[in-house]
Amino acid sequence: MSRLQLFVMLADVDGINRSKTFLEDHFVCLYGPGLGKLEPFDEEACKVRLMEAYHLEGTALTERIAELRLFVEIAADGDYVLLVDDDKVHVGDLGEYYYVLNADNKEDGSCHRRGVTWLKSLPHSMLAPELQSLIAKVIAEGLFLARHEQPVTAWQMELWLSGAAGSSEQSESFFDIDHKTIREAVDILRLAMQAEDVERRERAAAAILQYASRSRFS
Repeated sequence: MSRLQLFVMLADVDGINRSKTFLEDHFVCLYGPGLGKLEPFDEEACKVRLMEAYHLEGTALTERIAELRLFVEIAADGDYVLLVDDDKVHVGDLGEYYYVLNADNKEDGSCHRRGVTWLKSLPHSMLAPELQSLIAKVIAEGLFLARHEQPVTAWQMELWLSGAAGSSEQSESFFDIDHKTIREAVDILRLAMQAEDVERRERAAAAILQYASRSRFS
């Protein structure tokens, strides 16, 4: 099963919450007017532009270059992005980097963009602990963009976004099914974990982990 990168971004760009625009127009951006198109990414050229346009130096310059590289070069088509919007999180599938010339000004500044196919939105409290910790780190360290240390799979994301850490009401509705049926379903999944097909085994394991996570909140 293919593994993808997972990024976290804040909806506030240069002090303005742009979540409405991002969701309606299907993109995310970095604020960076005056730098011109950044693809292909050239670190030395980017460094010169940042020094000229923003008078950055030292650590601030290094961190800004790293952020731009992450957004333009390291992020790839098909990767996941979590857009943090106050107490909500919007989950999307990233597209390619593109540059918008008429947005390259201080008033707008959204010239460096990536298309996004939005998949779902959910309250921050419903995210798995791993994702909550990643978001907390981004906010605590004053970052705008960060990448999860390890690549993820589609089933792993499905598990993390399943609402296992959700409300007690959701947990109660999950257990409306009688326990005998649940036990039989789990037994079937255990057998599926012995299948030769790797993807089938992973899906069965994800389903069992999802059940176990929800059981803790029953």
